[in-house]
Amino acid sequence: MFLVCEPICWGMEHVPFNAGLLKTIRIAFPNDVIRFFGEKSHMEHVKKHIGAEFANSIVWELLALPPRHSSFYKRLGSDIRTTRFLLNKLNQDPANHVLVITGNSSILWVLKFFVNTIHGDKKIQVIFHGTLAALGSRRSLRPHKRICDMRVSLKRFNHRRIQYIVLEESIRDAVLQELPFLKDHIFVLDIPIPLDEEAKGTDNFSSPIQFGFLGLANEHKGFSKYLAVAEEISTKFPGLAEFHVVGRLGNQYRNLDIPGIAFLKDRPGVERLSRDEYTQRLSELNFVCFFCEDRYYKFSASAVLLDSIAWEKPIIAPRMPIFKNLERKFGDIGYLCENGDFSKVIGTILKEMDSDRYKRQVLNMRAAKNSRTPESLARKYRELVERFKS
Repeated sequence: MFLVCEPICWGMEHVPFNAGLLKTIRIAFPNDVIRFFGEKSHMEHVKKHIGAEFANSIVWELLALPPRHSSFYKRLGSDIRTTRFLLNKLNQDPANHVLVITGNSSILWVLKFFVNTIHGDKKIQVIFHGTLAALGSRRSLRPHKRICDMRVSLKRFNHRRIQYIVLEESIRDAVLQELPFLKDHIFVLDIPIPLDEEAKGTDNFSSPIQFGFLGLANEHKGFSKYLAVAEEISTKFPGLAEFHVVGRLGNQYRNLDIPGIAFLKDRPGVERLSRDEYTQRLSELNFVCFFCEDRYYKFSASAVLLDSIAWEKPIIAPRMPIFKNLERKFGDIGYLCENGDFSKVIGTILKEMDSDRYKRQVLNMRAAKNSRTPESLARKYRELVERFKS
């Protein structure tokens, strides 16, 4: 039996990932019971996303969660109750049952307390999807704050029955640079691609070339850089490129006269796009742009990158580990820029109009996509579960 718990996210947050994870587990263990625990609206989105065939093979159970973005101390009581409840459900057959749970610092402390006291025979996988970003923050010296620190919660009382699972090889490398003593505790399961039907690339490469910024437009992801590039390219190469935002404006941009926004094909709104509209607009792009800060994806997997892979869209991005790792494995997957020289690279694309290279990039993104389907990841997931036997 697999107990899969999402104790953090509400609504549509991380829905494609949780659907992909459930499908991966189901394919890896076709005869096991899988029970998913989550907030009501989130669970309904996951059920819809995974499709009726797989949804009907899973037991869905509601979970009462603390408010999203609650502080460590405000959610600690809820995490204690939830974790105790789930661990007790594993008592029936601890040798074969697995708890898979999204982790943050309070959940880690609770798990470690129980596993180091009365639940030392359990198998637990802690999935980190975004919460490791706190490793890039400055540590507090105040005792009541240090217990909330992700670095401290990862450092103390580790147990061989708790696997830490990150979603990119580059994230594991970054964590081990900070915390090398975790080398026997931290593992990689590449984030599964979204499960949307008929997601595919296009060989259409003609003017105007379509460039896109995906998801929430904020400064961490380099939105002002994107607007500056859109203005520069549109001025130098009129009619040869169009720039889109497939997503919505972040809070800091709402109700403002934003410099450069007139150079977008359409002004983005403030409401979240439906998945259908998001994927339709994504399918029409030629390239996806990542103009983020160097540290933005150091400890966090990128759902936007996974969408780019799923729709076989070559990327324009800084030469960061998460993108270099993709290039190393699959070859030419777009343009990795030195020193943030995005305008120069896009200008070269427009001048050369190399359709043969573009087709090769699409094929390489397709190879990356095929490596991250739930079917491809199922074998790796079985190996992670098998490691508990050693």
